Amino acid sequence: MRMNTEFERVLKYFDEDGDGKISPCELRNRLGMIGGELLAKDAEKLIEELDSDGDGFLSLEDFVKLMEAAGEDEKLKDLEEAFEMYNDTEMFGFITPKSLQRMLGRLGESKSMEQCTTMIGHFDLNGDGLLCFDEFRFERVLKYFDEDGDGKISPCELRNRLGMIGGELLSKDAEKLIEELDSDGDGFLSLEDFVKLMEAAGEDEKLKDLEEAFEMYNDTEMFGFITPKSLQRMLGRLGESKSMEQCTTMIGHFDLNGDGLLCFDEFRVMMQ
Repeated sequence: MRMNTEFERVLKYFDEDGDGKISPCELRNRLGMIGGELLAKDAEKLIEELDSDGDGFLSLEDFVKLMEAAGEDEKLKDLEEAFEMYNDTEMFGFITPKSLQRMLGRLGESKSMEQCTTMIGHFDLNGDGLLCFDEFRFERVLKYFDEDGDGKISPCELRNRLGMIGGELLSKDAEKLIEELDSDGDGFLSLEDFVKLMEAAGEDEKLKDLEEAFEMYNDTEMFGFITPKSLQRMLGRLGESKSMEQCTTMIGHFDLNGDGLLCFDEFRVMMQ
């Protein structure tokens, strides 16, 4: 609830005429006032991509999606910058025991080569003795959840940290989730278990994005399917004019059962 209130306050800043929505012009104007820059065509394109009801404006729901996406991009950028600090200059793209020891020394923390090798070993998923970016990313996220620093996540830690970032999980649900993913039966999530959880969450997010995209192309009269008519309409909104014949042909390429329509499963194949 608090997060939505914060988004509403930001929305009001962009919403110059107070109609509860953001136009391409308002988006450009306000970004310009805070030091950003966006061309008119880019503002229109951005709003077209996020506009869920096709009215040419961003609603609160659309704006929340934009802000959340920007937040994820910022987190990823911060992680990439941190990774570069620990990166090995001779083996670019990896953190080695040597580069880890060097960076920790700069931060005033003296570690032996053996200790650095052990530290990397905790998060070295493929056993090559190095940390790539994905392993580093999972290690940073695990550390956030691992409150007592034992290298594992308990049901209590999972609940606490999810609560701090706006999520909610009952004790019994946290325990059940960990039971399902706990590979060694100790009642905790190890790094390997946690990676599986993160990857599963990523797949769920991709599926959610696909479902939202499918709804944009969905036919209002034949709900649950994309028809040549609905495809033509949506492409028109995106500034791409296609004839009915062209749209029929496009659907035909991915119409697995030959009914002239695209169901969600066929749409998912098309988007892969």
